[in-house]
Formats: sequence, C-alpha cells, structure tokens
Amino acid sequence: MKVIWIITVLMWYENIETPITTEYLLKSFNTKVECLDYVFWNKKTLVQELAAQHGAREAELLKTWAFYCENRPLEEV
Repeated sequence: MKVIWIITVLMWYENIETPITTEYLLKSFNTKVECLDYVFWNKKTLVQELAAQHGAREAELLKTWAFYCENRPLEEV
C-alpha cells in the first residue's frame, strides 16, 4: 500500500482544554524526511497561514501550536 505524508497542526486555545487538530493539505510528501524538511524551512509561511485561518476559535485566542508529519494511505485506483 502506498502512503503519503502530510503536515498536521495541533493547536491549543485559551480556555479550551482539548487541543484542536487540522491538516495542511496544500502539500503532500513521499517521505517523512521530505515533510519534516518542508516544515523546518517553511515555518514562517505555515505560521502565517495558521494564524490567518485559525487565530481564534469560539472567541478564544490561539495560545500555541505544533506541527508534525503523519502518513496517510492512498487508495488504489
């Protein structure tokens, strides 16, 4: 089974106990190393996009976040 790697963002908001996750689906990668390398070299862009799209949730401000890479199986066509 073929897999791809994507960037997942884990976000913590003020006064919301459970973190929220979202997937950055504008890019996908063939290996975990490619994904981690992209995160390392593109943090500024990722953070700006994250803040623009997810800066507040239920009127609570974003406190912190983490990027990590996850694999996803590709469905055979």
